[in-house]
Amino acid sequence: MESHSGWSENFASSDKPYSGNGLEAVLCCPACRVGGLESLAEGLRCPGCGMLFPRIGETPILVPDAEHHCASVERMQKENPAWYAAEQDPEETSPWRHHLKKRRLYVTGVIRRHLERLGLERAERLLDLGCGDGTNLRWLSAFGRDIHGSDYNPLRLARAERRLPSAKFFLADILRYPVQPDSYDIVFCNHVIEHVPDDLGVLQTIRRILKPGGLAILGTPNEGAWWWQWAYRRAPETLRQTDHVHFYTARIIEAKMLKSSLDVTEIKHLGWGPPDWALDGRIRRYKLVDDGFALFGRVFLPHQASSLYLIATKGKPDA
Repeated sequence: MESHSGWSENFASSDKPYSGNGLEAVLCCPACRVGGLESLAEGLRCPGCGMLFPRIGETPILVPDAEHHCASVERMQKENPAWYAAEQDPEETSPWRHHLKKRRLYVTGVIRRHLERLGLERAERLLDLGCGDGTNLRWLSAFGRDIHGSDYNPLRLARAERRLPSAKFFLADILRYPVQPDSYDIVFCNHVIEHVPDDLGVLQTIRRILKPGGLAILGTPNEGAWWWQWAYRRAPETLRQTDHVHFYTARIIEAKMLKSSLDVTEIKHLGWGPPDWALDGRIRRYKLVDDGFALFGRVFLPHQASSLYLIATKGKPDA
């Protein structure tokens, strides 16, 4: 199902009951917030307002107007295929593979320490919020018994399903997120928030769905730092092409997380490179170069890294 046209034509219609894929335990209606969605052949129905949410294969489309949503995504894919349709490189083939490995090792270390403190081998339920093509879920899946992924883009969810058929996926709007409060032990949200105008809404979603004492891992570019603002000034066409709407520093995003009642426990700067977007991708494919920039950056430019990770939790249950 790689074609990214006519997604609404793939909405399921059959006499075979839909299993719901076990997602009903956490899902709720994005319109009225009622839980206990009913499994039908066509998808899921809200017992509160009666709204029907269709499915594509085993993936429920949990937005109020599925046809309009899919048509909007199709338009974006045609207008900017590099951002919305092109396949996302897995770590091993990416020009930034050594940097991505450093990010993966940092995140897995954070998760392992969290689970060790709780005396657990795996979390009960883990979510990749904005999972894209599922490249991170391949290694995240080692840390949860029940692995979920969500995205707004049906093309990317189809790829994610192929990459990790054991996981459970659903399409959702992060600002009208169809998940009940206190549902996830671990929420991983990587390079998503900088794309969403209402970033406080994203953080409030993360807090609402995270269990008390759970682990939230937020990754975002450090593009508010002067080093990377300089890169944008040197290549203004890159700024015009990006769909980033926020350019964070650690101080900016930490303040927003605190405002959203997320308790930030750790901030990590990761990855350094030249302030030139084209050159950065060409030379950091070499491990010695990436390691050299990382060593130089940690010593002389500690706050000018290309990536930020913020680790957080919440104390009280959400209403």
